[in-house]
Amino acid sequence: MKKILRFTGLLVVVSVLLGMTKAVFAQQSLPLMVLPSRQEIEVVPGEKSYLNISFYNKSDDPVSGFFRTADFIVEDKKGTPRLIENADEAPTRFAASNWFTIFYDRATLPAHDKVDLQTTIDVPLDARPGGRYVAVFFEQGTPASPQALGAREEAGLLSASRIASLVYIKVAGPITEKALISRFFAPVFFEYGPIKVETDIMNRGDYHIMPNAVLSLNNMFGGLIDQKRLKDQNVFPDTSRAYENELGTKWMAGRYKINLLGSYGDQGQALDASIYVWVFPWRVAVAVILTLIILTLIISNLYKNFVVKETTLEQELEKEKAEIERLKESLRRRKD
Repeated sequence: MKKILRFTGLLVVVSVLLGMTKAVFAQQSLPLMVLPSRQEIEVVPGEKSYLNISFYNKSDDPVSGFFRTADFIVEDKKGTPRLIENADEAPTRFAASNWFTIFYDRATLPAHDKVDLQTTIDVPLDARPGGRYVAVFFEQGTPASPQALGAREEAGLLSASRIASLVYIKVAGPITEKALISRFFAPVFFEYGPIKVETDIMNRGDYHIMPNAVLSLNNMFGGLIDQKRLKDQNVFPDTSRAYENELGTKWMAGRYKINLLGSYGDQGQALDASIYVWVFPWRVAVAVILTLIILTLIISNLYKNFVVKETTLEQELEKEKAEIERLKESLRRRKD
């Protein structure tokens, strides 16, 4: 009886802990949506601009929190934004969160309803032309200490307690557009296709770009085998973006040329690179050669066993016939 009571008590404790864990995870995910999740706006130094952002609450309960702004930068090759909530730590070249004025800093999002947030952007007269990158986000509860916000996508950032709309600001004026292919790689030899190609594009300009580029695969005679477009992705200033593509099919053989041709920016500047690779299914080739050798030996043996022997027998028969004819001729002469 004591063992049963202990086991029952243990089950109750485990059930309570599981229930608390589920509740914690349920609280960690905000059922919110923001529109637009990403927007681009061009501004003029010394002028004001306005933005409207809508935050939707898809849950059955109201959600209270704060509206805030923060600069963001991209540091990795996947395009993941990182919020810099302390404006003093943000790169001056790309910071603009202090240009934003939010008309109210807190709100309660009604259940299955939305709150529209109006913001004003006061662009300084001496603002340097180029890109500025700001996140406008809603954070549940009380304002938290500055922290980085990781995300898988560029837009609609959602963490445990916040969701953000990303604003790409382009300050009008002459800007530098400069990008390069910092890495264009594929192993020199493949046994089988498809060929895996890695491409890194680095942006050295003042504003983010979205390269428009195509990879092509040609055989040794110049014939086109396959083509793939690079995925449409933003490459932010002072960062690189990594692309992975596969070209061709499984069964290929020979020397192939891989070309990358593309353009970027408002001026349509060119991107160009090429590499060569070999594809040869050597194990299959070895198996085929061994099979041919074996077949050749078998055929040669059959030829010796049948054709050569038959020829030899025919020659011996001819000799015997000739000998018989000589004997007949000899007998005739004796009779005569």
